[in-house]
Amino acid sequence: MTWLVAGAARATTGSRANQEDAFEIWPSGAQAATRRGDGLLAVVADGMGGHAGGEIAGELAARTFVETFTGADGETGERLRAALEAGNAAIAARVARNGNLRGMGCTLVAAWVDRAGLHWTSVGDSLLLLFRAPEVLRLNADHSLGAFLDEQARRNKISPAEAHKNPYRNALRSALTGKPIEIVDLQAEPYPLAEGDWLILASDGIATLEGDEIGDIVYANREASPEIMAEHLIAAVSAKKIPDQDNTTVLVVKVVADPTAVAADEAPTRILKPEHAQATVRLPVEDDIATTQRIVQPPAVHSFFRRYRSLILGVGMGLMFLIGWMLRAALG
Repeated sequence: MTWLVAGAARATTGSRANQEDAFEIWPSGAQAATRRGDGLLAVVADGMGGHAGGEIAGELAARTFVETFTGADGETGERLRAALEAGNAAIAARVARNGNLRGMGCTLVAAWVDRAGLHWTSVGDSLLLLFRAPEVLRLNADHSLGAFLDEQARRNKISPAEAHKNPYRNALRSALTGKPIEIVDLQAEPYPLAEGDWLILASDGIATLEGDEIGDIVYANREASPEIMAEHLIAAVSAKKIPDQDNTTVLVVKVVADPTAVAADEAPTRILKPEHAQATVRLPVEDDIATTQRIVQPPAVHSFFRRYRSLILGVGMGLMFLIGWMLRAALG
């Protein structure tokens, strides 16, 4: 299948003093037409390590990732892994030149869409979500300690209360810090896409919104442009007015089937740079701990009504007719 894909991003600093998130979209400024053999690359990085370090780490890793991936040859999976290692090496080199940046790092999630489908890689707790009406599915692994604890609770190895109350839930089990990467999520084989799919790459600040809320926002704006979709998601985060709201960046990609030969420069995508995003504490954990994935869905009532709307309306009209007939019969 051949796709037309377009992306845009929005961000908020939340209650933080500065923005430590970074994002990149390639190619920038134009819609990507996968029929020509190319595609679209989207990257979101969430920096950590203080005011200066987090901002530098996120921007450096995201930019290096794009430069390496787009300049490399070979299979997509190999290019994703090479780009991730290059971003990590760039952080190591910057720390070696400036000791004041020691301890900086970032999470990173990257998605590549081409005619074969979707490929991705990620390290840390930034999210890659797929909206396929009426559901939202998290595709990538969550490398936070909280995700591991929740999985332990599901396996009855610890209690749900222990998992929820652990003070280190937000700590990362893997991140780009310039040291060997402990855990990597890599989708080397193409994940099949469908007409109308939306991809959402986001820093963990989007967790302010519950899965139901994300699903409802995307469903309500599924016919809109990527810019409008990104704006609605960030507006919903800001509307919560959480006192300690993290920086939040969302990068959305719209996937549309391309049955005609549309010029590559038609319907240009406007790339919206963020204001700026956040730091996350990292806690070393054993290398052999397994990761987990989370699935979030729109409200069950909404989902049921969307799927069976015609049937419900038909049954309702039938009941109204039956009640009217019974009343006429009773009244003579």
